[in-house]
Amino acid sequence: MTAPALRTHLDEPVPGTVVDPLCCLLRGWLHLGPAHADVAAVEAWSGETLVGETAALYDRPDVTAALHLPAGTLTGYEIFAHHPAAPAGEPFSVQLSARLRDGTRTQVADTVVLRALARDYRTNHFGILLDRRTTAIQQHNNIFAVGPSQSEGSGELAHLIRRYVGPPPRKLIDVGCGFGSYGRGLLADGYDWLGAEVSASDCAELARLGLPHRHVDGKTLPFPDAAFDAALCIEVLEHIADPRAFLQEVRRVAPHRLVVSVPNCELLGYLWDHLATPWHMLEATHVNFFTRWSLGALLREFYPQVELRFHTPYPLRTVEGTPLHYNLLAVATSGRL
Repeated sequence: MTAPALRTHLDEPVPGTVVDPLCCLLRGWLHLGPAHADVAAVEAWSGETLVGETAALYDRPDVTAALHLPAGTLTGYEIFAHHPAAPAGEPFSVQLSARLRDGTRTQVADTVVLRALARDYRTNHFGILLDRRTTAIQQHNNIFAVGPSQSEGSGELAHLIRRYVGPPPRKLIDVGCGFGSYGRGLLADGYDWLGAEVSASDCAELARLGLPHRHVDGKTLPFPDAAFDAALCIEVLEHIADPRAFLQEVRRVAPHRLVVSVPNCELLGYLWDHLATPWHMLEATHVNFFTRWSLGALLREFYPQVELRFHTPYPLRTVEGTPLHYNLLAVATSGRL
C-alpha cells in the first residue's frame, strides 16, 4: 500500500495526554483508498507489543463527507488499548496501522506519544481483576470479599467519638473493636477504654499491641449491669444477625450512652445515576443495611434519645454536585445528649 492512498487521523487522545495504560481509548478514522475493502482490522502497537485491535469499523459521516466517499463507508475505529508493560509515570508511544485480509500490514498510519499514569491500579484492592492473566470467571466469594480489621481508624470519626462520649475520664467499652484502632488514642487521652472482640486473631493482635480487651462469644458481654459510661459500636451492627439481642446486651452494660457507626445505605439511591456501588457495601459478612431512619428506629427501641448524622466524605458527588458520605453516625442516650 502506497503512502498517498493511506489517509488517517487519530482524534483522541492527543499527544502528551496522561492515560491509564491498562485501559486507554484510542479513537480515530482510517481510509486506504481503492484498497479500503481489504482492511481486516485496525491495530495499535507499542514497539513490538500489540496493545489492542478492532475489526469493527463503523460509519463516520463526517469523514465520508470530507473525503467524498460513498455513503456508509466504514472508516471509524475505537480501540481500548491495554499495555501493562508501560512504565508508570513515563512516556510511551502507540502506533496505529491496518491489517489487511491477506495478513499483511500497512505502514504506520499514526503515532502518538502518551504518558502513563504514575499509579498502577493493579496494586489496588481487587487489582488482580485488571491483570489480563486473570482469565478465570470470578465467583461470589471473589467479589463479595471479607476485608481484614483496620489498624488505622478515621481521624474524623475519632474526633466525633470524643465529642459525643464526653471528656475523659469515662469508662468505655468498644464492642467489636477489631485491632483497637480507636482505643490507642482514647487511652492516650485518658479514657478508661476496654475492647470486646469475638475474633481470636484480632484478640491476638490486641494482646501484641498491649491493649486491654476481652475475648467475647458475640452473644453476651461478661460484665455487670451498667459497668460502663458509654459503649462504642464502630462498623459492627451491619455484621450482626440479631441486632436487637445484641443491642439489648450493649444497653445492659452501657445504659447511658452508645455511639454507633455503620455504612450509609442511603448512598445507593444517590449513586444510581453513576451506576456505582460503594465497595464497602460488598462485604460478604454484611447482613444489615441501614439508613438514618432504620438505624434511628432500631436504636430508639433501646435508648429513647437518638441523634443521627453522616461522616467520612464519599469521593463521588451527586450529578448536581452535592456531597455524599460513606457512613452514618448515631448517638443514642438514655436522656439528654
